[in-house]
Amino acid sequence: MTARTRTRPRSRRAVRPRRGKLFSTRDLRRPEVIGVVVAAAALAALPFLIDVGDVASEAQDWLVRTTGLGIFILAFLSVAGGWALSHRLYEERAHFARQATGVAALSLFAWGALGLNDADWSLGEVNFREVSLGGHIGQGLVSGVAGMLAWVSLLIIGMALLFPRATRWLAVHIPHGFQFAWERRWPHRVAAGAGRGIAGTAIFLFHRPEREPEEGEASIGLAGLRERLDAVGAGSHETEPRIYRPSFDPAAPSSALGAGAAAKFGRSFPAEPEQPEPPDAAVSAPEDEGDPGAPTQLGFALGRPAWQFPAIELLNAPQISPSRKHDNAARAQLIVDTLASFGVDAAVVEVNEGPTVTQFGVEPGWEVRYKEHALKDPAGKAIIGGDGRTRSERVEVSRTRVRVNRITALQNDLALALAAPSLRIEAPVPGRAIVGIEVPNDSATVVTLRHVMESKEFQDLARKSKIALALGKGVSGTPVVADLGKMPHLLIAGATGSGKSVCMNSIIAGIMMNASPDEVRFVMVDPKRVELTAYSSIPHLAFSEVIVDMDKVVGTLQAVVSEMEARYKKFESVGVRNLEMYNRHPRVLKKLPFWVFIIDELADLMMVAPFEVEKLLCRLAQLARATGIHLVVATQRPSVDVVTGLIKANFPTRIAFAVTSQTDSRTILDMGGAEKLLGRGDMLYMPTDAAKPIRIQGVYVSDAEVERLVDFWTDERFRELAPETADDLLEKALIAQNGGEEIEFEEDDPIVRKARQLAGQHVRVSPSLLQRRLRVGYVKAQKLIDILEEEGIVGPREEGESRRVLQQTAEDGLA
Repeated sequence: MTARTRTRPRSRRAVRPRRGKLFSTRDLRRPEVIGVVVAAAALAALPFLIDVGDVASEAQDWLVRTTGLGIFILAFLSVAGGWALSHRLYEERAHFARQATGVAALSLFAWGALGLNDADWSLGEVNFREVSLGGHIGQGLVSGVAGMLAWVSLLIIGMALLFPRATRWLAVHIPHGFQFAWERRWPHRVAAGAGRGIAGTAIFLFHRPEREPEEGEASIGLAGLRERLDAVGAGSHETEPRIYRPSFDPAAPSSALGAGAAAKFGRSFPAEPEQPEPPDAAVSAPEDEGDPGAPTQLGFALGRPAWQFPAIELLNAPQISPSRKHDNAARAQLIVDTLASFGVDAAVVEVNEGPTVTQFGVEPGWEVRYKEHALKDPAGKAIIGGDGRTRSERVEVSRTRVRVNRITALQNDLALALAAPSLRIEAPVPGRAIVGIEVPNDSATVVTLRHVMESKEFQDLARKSKIALALGKGVSGTPVVADLGKMPHLLIAGATGSGKSVCMNSIIAGIMMNASPDEVRFVMVDPKRVELTAYSSIPHLAFSEVIVDMDKVVGTLQAVVSEMEARYKKFESVGVRNLEMYNRHPRVLKKLPFWVFIIDELADLMMVAPFEVEKLLCRLAQLARATGIHLVVATQRPSVDVVTGLIKANFPTRIAFAVTSQTDSRTILDMGGAEKLLGRGDMLYMPTDAAKPIRIQGVYVSDAEVERLVDFWTDERFRELAPETADDLLEKALIAQNGGEEIEFEEDDPIVRKARQLAGQHVRVSPSLLQRRLRVGYVKAQKLIDILEEEGIVGPREEGESRRVLQQTAEDGLA
């Protein structure tokens, strides 16, 4: 019997699973656990060390700036790649590689297309106008000629890889299509048709021959004809003249007015007839055949001539601001540090950079007073420190605002710290709780008249007033405009070279750009004979000349006073109080224009006849506003004997350019400040509704711009439209100034013979020459010139006062 082999049963401990703790200290000491803990601690500490929000925002901006909207293309590629991996498409390597390469090529092509688009969109802090919709990567894909070729190649490669059959079909049939079209001359026909269309459009726009209107039709159209007939039938008492647009292209070189004149046209309006015309004459065709290619004047359907405004392109375009060398942030910090060094607590809260100066808005701080207070223990004894001294603490006793005069007293110290030639402090700035420190810029920006006239502020004012003024730009760069009708008179003062004459030219040019001679008339007095004589031939003049002789100044003032009194009588006859109400009255057939009386140098007038000039100026300033007569008076010597208290009281609106002393500034503005101006158009403007003057950089009008404006208004097409002058008023005033009797000369009068002899000795004669040689007054000298003109000895009046001698006289031969 064999022995039974007995197997030892397994221990239950070996079968059962090992029981114990899930995590032991030995597991926590493993390297991977320690690494995870350190990384988590570092991430948790990041919000305490850096501003995570700013970092995330900067990272987002960098990502958007780099990729643009291409980030969505990357997201699409990521989703497509994940989908391909989940479906194991990579197992077919050749097919997967072709499809993946094609998708990548088309994605890069789309990314490059985004790089060509500079839309004005924003994402976060990034503006795509700067980096394009494709970001820097999209711009790089299409930069240069090689980049554009590679970008187009991506489309071809992508299409060939993804759609091989369609691409092959297009590659085969497109050349055949071009050949088929070329053989049938389709491109030639399209080009010929386009050429005929362009030519027809050009003829229609630029060369519109006059034709006889058909029955029931006028050249302005049926609707326009009915509207005009209704207006004529209702009478000509319209409250406002209607504005019409020219029916031709102003820039067309084929117009009968010439390319130069046509380029000047802007908007137009019909001239106002003195009497209402019958309806039959209103729609009749003009009798003058003229050039059939000439553009039709406004009011052509009514047979009425029309004024036309000059285009804004006659003025110089705005200039680009020069690059600034200064750093406003550094200068603001320097102002704060300089004030702090003198114990003045202040802060710069705003910076306004203008064309000439930069205004730093300084907010005064607090002046705090402290007191040392000894520390004591609970027993009331002083606490002694380790150094044996009594311990103490500073306790705030009072807190008061820093006084404004402490800042203004440091004006010279601030100018020294900023290395500025001059510095002006406006304390406080009107309407704001700051002190304005105006520091000159390194280079001034030229403010052109066109730039201010194109602004919204001026356009809104020009719709309401025909005598709107474009003054310039303020210290913050905003345009400053004003209405001469609300001033109602303007006094200008400034030293030589400060910009006073340029300001006068800008006022005249601005009014000429927006008003016709039927709306605004000028009376100009120029004792210097060189500043305003350029306007001697414009149709806006109320008199036939610019007054340059001092003997005629008092008579001119008296003539303007007579016009004012005549207007008041007209107002009384219809029962109105001012010019605006008179022009809107239904009984008024002919509207009265504004008169702008401009005197270039008041000092010369006050030297010749101070009493008469002051009396007449003050009377005009007191009474002429309601009649639409406004004064613009300038002087380069604002002393008390020129700008008297009576004159200054009647001129509430004033402009001060750079003057030589604070006394002159106080004379014109009743306060200092003009002596610290920089010149070259830098001025202080004191309107009627402001407590303090406003600093402005005045507009600049060049001589070429003035010449272009004068050439426009003196064109031949306006000769028949020129209104009558008021020379009869001036002649009556001069006769009254001479004694009240009209001067008459006999043919054999000795003084007439002397005038003939004097004319025979010269090539040109003028009233001033006769005044000096014959010892007569201006009125007699002018009368002698008229006699010589009637006898044919001198020619007609030209520019200026002198006349050309046409023939030798018998008296000259006897001499």
